[in-house]
Amino acid sequence: MKRWAVVWLMSAACGWSAAAQTGTAAKTNPGGPPRVLLLVHQQFLPGKAGARQQLQQQTARSFDLLDVPATWIELESLTGPPEAMFFDPANSFEDIEKAGTALAQLYGAHMDLAQSQQQIMELVASSRTVTAVRRDDLGYRADGIDLSKARYLVMREVRVAAGQRQQFEEAVKAAEAGASEMKWVVYEVNAGMPEGSYLMFAALTEMKDLDKDFGRSGQGSAGLWLQFPGETNFYAIRPDMSHVSKEFAAGDPGFWVRKTGP
Repeated sequence: MKRWAVVWLMSAACGWSAAAQTGTAAKTNPGGPPRVLLLVHQQFLPGKAGARQQLQQQTARSFDLLDVPATWIELESLTGPPEAMFFDPANSFEDIEKAGTALAQLYGAHMDLAQSQQQIMELVASSRTVTAVRRDDLGYRADGIDLSKARYLVMREVRVAAGQRQQFEEAVKAAEAGASEMKWVVYEVNAGMPEGSYLMFAALTEMKDLDKDFGRSGQGSAGLWLQFPGETNFYAIRPDMSHVSKEFAAGDPGFWVRKTGP
C-alpha cells in the first residue's frame, strides 16, 4: 500500500485521540514541533537505496512545483539500521485526512507521480507507520525548537511498563530542573508501537552539538534522557528529498529552497 494511503486510513482510526489531547489553538511558529506527528520508517531492498533516492528527489521536486499541501521532512539514519524516516507534521488528525484526500486527487490527475510512487514502493523491503500526539507538559523549552533551522534530529524511543506511566511522566518533569542548553519535545504514541511508548526529540544544527549533549561522559542535559529505558538514534535531514511549506522553508531558505526551473 502506498505510504500516503496508509496515512489517510490511519487518520480515521486515530482522530478521537487528537481531539482529546491537542486542543484547537493554531500553530503560530511554522518551524515549531507539530501537534500531531506521523512517522514512516522505511528500509529498502539491498542495492536499491540509490535508485530510491533518485526517485524520491524527483518526487519532492514535482511536489514543490505543484505546491502540494501535504508536506514531509525526510531523515536518513546515522545510527541503528539503515533506513529513511519520513517526519510528517500536522496540526490535527483532520489535517492528515485532508492531506490524504489531496494526495489521492493529485495521483488521480498526475499518473506520472502515481507511477513514481509505485516504483518507490517496489523498492521498499519493510515499512512501519507511527502516529503520536505532542505532550506539552513533558517537553523542555519546546517552544524554542525551530525545525526549519535543524540539520539533525535525535530521537529516543521510550517504552514504559504498565502501571509506571505516572512515575515516568513525573520523572521527566522533575528532570527539567537540571536541564541546561538542550531543548526537547515529547510525543505520546497512540498507534504503531506498543502501549506506553513515548518519543523524545531534540533538534541539532551541527554535529558538534553531540559532543556537548551526548558526549562520552554521559553528563549534560542528554544524560536526563538516558535514565529512562529506551533506544536513541541520530538522523540527518535531507532537504533534497523533503517537501515543506513555503512558510516553513522561509525559516532557512538557503537550506530548504530548491531551484524550480529545468
